[in-house]
Amino acid sequence: MKVAAIGQVFVKATRFLAPTTVEVDADGIRHDRAFALVEADDKFVNSDQHRTFLPLSFDYDAAAERLRLSLPDGRVVEGSAAPGERRFSIDHATLRDIDVAEVAGPWRDVLSEFAGRPIGLVRCLSRGRGIDVFPVTLVCTGSLARLAREVGAPVDAARFRAGFVIEHEGEHDEDHWEGRELRVGAARLRVRTAVPRCAITGFNPASGARDQDVMKGLIRYRDKVGLPDGMLPGYATPGFATYAEVLEPGQVSLGDPVVLL
Repeated sequence: MKVAAIGQVFVKATRFLAPTTVEVDADGIRHDRAFALVEADDKFVNSDQHRTFLPLSFDYDAAAERLRLSLPDGRVVEGSAAPGERRFSIDHATLRDIDVAEVAGPWRDVLSEFAGRPIGLVRCLSRGRGIDVFPVTLVCTGSLARLAREVGAPVDAARFRAGFVIEHEGEHDEDHWEGRELRVGAARLRVRTAVPRCAITGFNPASGARDQDVMKGLIRYRDKVGLPDGMLPGYATPGFATYAEVLEPGQVSLGDPVVLL
């Protein structure tokens, strides 16, 4: 097995990126979901609204504390990424509270103009940044191939926003790795449970257009799963891809070996 693709997003709900090398720390891929978008009521943009912002591509220069936004009309906006003085806490889907700080600069004006409603940009200050559940999500190419047969067309792994796509032909073998350790490049992970999925998987990860009925395919052949460790009791949807937690930080690059320990 080896790393077939890497995924990362600096600003939650925007275009998923494909770096070739990343550093994995205790909170997952470094700087992954370090920033998030908020509505006028200071709540995170809800998942059913993420499709609006998928055409936006953010790059982050951590050394310079600068963000660079590429808009679909070709414009590029740059500005500070530093947390500002306005700070508050957001209840993230009743899972946990995340402390954030609004990022000053051009972001509120640019994002609000794009969305047609007030949108702000915040830096996530809490442990785990803006990650939903566990630090890492992974999926195997065999599972993507199985889903493609069900859907009737290739399914882009970016729809699942997985940190690591693993080249492995077994269909959903990762379902049976729960509790096992996985060496991915120089990082060591512990595999947890499958990820319950929602309708956002049906939207094109680059344009945000609804173009593929992934959930219908998942419902046909995948069992429903809930969140691990008793989170959100009663919530369950078809599972696809797998959560993992970090046991040992390290660098991961495309083509690195993946070993089930």
